[in-house]
Amino acid sequence: MTGKWIGVYIYMVWADRIRAKEDENLLEHTENTLQVFESLRQCYPEAPDICGVRDFYEHLFYAIFLHDLGKAAPGFQEQLETGSPWYRHEIISASFINAIDYCDDYKKAICLAVVTHHKYIDELVEKNATHIDGLPGQERYLENLEALQQNLWYIDNMFKELDRLAVTYLGYNPLRHHMPSPKELVDPFKYCIRDYKDLFYDGEIKLYHGTYGLLLKGFLTACDHLASAGKYRVKTALKDLHSIYNFPCLRDIQKEASELSGDGILVAPTGSGKTEAALFWAEKNQNRAYGRRVYYLLPYTASINALYKRLDRDFAGHGKDLVGILHGKASYFMYKSLDYEDLTDYKDKKELVKNIQNITKKIYRPYKVMTPFQVIKAFFRVKGYESQLAEMSNGLFIIDEIHAYDPHTTALILNTLEILQKKFKASFFIMSATLPAFIREMFKSRLNIPDSNQIYMSPEELSKFTRHRVCILQGNIMDNIAVVEESIKKGKKVLVVCNTVKTAQDLFKKVEKLARNAQLLHSGLILAHRERVEKELGEADLLVGTQAIEVSLDIDFDILYSEPAPIDALLQRFGRVNRKGSKGICPVHVFREGSPNDSYIYDMELVDKTLAVLEGVSLLTEEKIQSLVDRVYQNGYSDKEQKEFNRVDRHFRRLLDQLIPFDDNENIKEDFGGLFKSIEVVPDKYRVEYEQCIEEKRYYDSAGYTLNISARKYAMLCSKNKVDRTSDGMPVVLCEYDKKLGLLTGEETDNFV
Repeated sequence: MTGKWIGVYIYMVWADRIRAKEDENLLEHTENTLQVFESLRQCYPEAPDICGVRDFYEHLFYAIFLHDLGKAAPGFQEQLETGSPWYRHEIISASFINAIDYCDDYKKAICLAVVTHHKYIDELVEKNATHIDGLPGQERYLENLEALQQNLWYIDNMFKELDRLAVTYLGYNPLRHHMPSPKELVDPFKYCIRDYKDLFYDGEIKLYHGTYGLLLKGFLTACDHLASAGKYRVKTALKDLHSIYNFPCLRDIQKEASELSGDGILVAPTGSGKTEAALFWAEKNQNRAYGRRVYYLLPYTASINALYKRLDRDFAGHGKDLVGILHGKASYFMYKSLDYEDLTDYKDKKELVKNIQNITKKIYRPYKVMTPFQVIKAFFRVKGYESQLAEMSNGLFIIDEIHAYDPHTTALILNTLEILQKKFKASFFIMSATLPAFIREMFKSRLNIPDSNQIYMSPEELSKFTRHRVCILQGNIMDNIAVVEESIKKGKKVLVVCNTVKTAQDLFKKVEKLARNAQLLHSGLILAHRERVEKELGEADLLVGTQAIEVSLDIDFDILYSEPAPIDALLQRFGRVNRKGSKGICPVHVFREGSPNDSYIYDMELVDKTLAVLEGVSLLTEEKIQSLVDRVYQNGYSDKEQKEFNRVDRHFRRLLDQLIPFDDNENIKEDFGGLFKSIEVVPDKYRVEYEQCIEEKRYYDSAGYTLNISARKYAMLCSKNKVDRTSDGMPVVLCEYDKKLGLLTGEETDNFV
């Protein structure tokens, strides 16, 4: 046997003696994690500048090397074999921090990142603290350190590999390490955990309390999790989107966006190519490695699902695993989207969906389509927030339909973008078809977007998008059903939009039989039925709906009848008629009167202003739209809305001041849950089916029997004893449910999209 193969044999003998996982030894896992590290370092060359630490990647390299050394302890090896509970390997790993020759603040940062890479500080202190009298933590810690002595030979061999690992994955050898003696091992609780929060709240802010600590912990966790998932290199963005969207010529807005460096604002009509313009902007602003993550933010799940499908299809020939989707029902959407003939078993499907979404939540896919709440939650310190913030650092954010958010959510988004810009060097491209001037100015001012970085469609191009003639009708929609019926009888594809579920249901019952294919779409349908309706919309010659139709559904009708709403909502409804402009000029009708409960949904002053400005409009040219929107919103938010915006603005700024790494916060996480104004419920009609799915652990199938109702509606049903619970705690609403009409509560209420 040659000397080379003797060396390989000896390596295999010692390296395989200690396992990190059942199928992976400790050295293998460390190298796999360092492969991810090497890939991330190439994608995020700006990280040292962002966190203000020149040798950031050197520190991260050492954190990765140390993070699992504690698995060499006999107790952990026994746990792998028997499954019996043991101690925390990361506490033992962090004890080796004196092996690294840095100043105290850097060593404490690395130690904190290592010791919290599975559990946050509070949980570690609660169960394993060594610095609090009367707890067994000190004794257990010392016992495990003592037991580790028998396997120090393995750790010594790991340190002998360190020079090679540094050159291979870091690109050079920092020469800032040595194999520590047993006496050099330190107790991480006493070294850095004990004083971490006290220092912060006493105003003695250390480097590791800020962006440096967030990125160090975030990238360490990301490398560890991706390696464990078998993904050793992160994906990079596509380099030539123009070859995918190979238009004969670009529209002006697309050309300007593709040449724009830095943050920008785009205002252009629906169907004008804003999506491609935004993607061209993202490509223009990529770094040399094409490693900047691209986030496409939309307000509604239907819009997100549609865009995900489109991008996944468009990018399919240019690589796998490029696009991810994140929202509250993303796993259900992926489950229903699976189309593999050889994948019929539920368990196999569930495992595939779990793996897909697990990877999407990590720093892997270069494009993600999601709601703003998936970004905002990181600032509420929901588990994994450091990895999310690390991934978003230097990110490229496309914020579409920015007009669609209420003042509460707008304040959250604006503050989130500010902190991402100032602390994490992110860039933004903000888009809308209808953007009130006061909102545009607010984002411009707070994000320092120059006038030169605003893109508008030229009057010549805008003239090509004139598609609608507006008619204001007297009375309300229920008293004028005859005019709707007349359009149906003439063979028109008719769209009717109501402001509440109850009105939509009542109207649908009266006109359904007049149409060949009538559909009803609103939030009161369980997911399985809503999904069925959305699939059949293309064939519908009559669609009655609520605000649910304002989102990016691929529908195109001939004529609209709508209840009154603010101008931006109406314009979205108009956009579902003559969508491509191929039908000449189509009529869109707005009734002057709505229902009494509209005040729960809209600011009625804005509705009145909208009707007033539309009264004098017949042909709705695109050149007029911006001025009409600005006239309605000339005073900005109403007094009530402005107070809510200011309240959230102040509160969220205080919350951002508490953004520190290594320590989640249960109270703050509860605040995040309170942002959602809807409650997930199951109609009583499907209680048995839902509970059977839960019992059989078919959780994705169980989601098909759920729907969301507003918090106000939920409170009203509770007050009338119309809410029960399933065995797993899911609320059951004791109301009638019809497969076509949806949830029948028996009285008018606000709609939740």
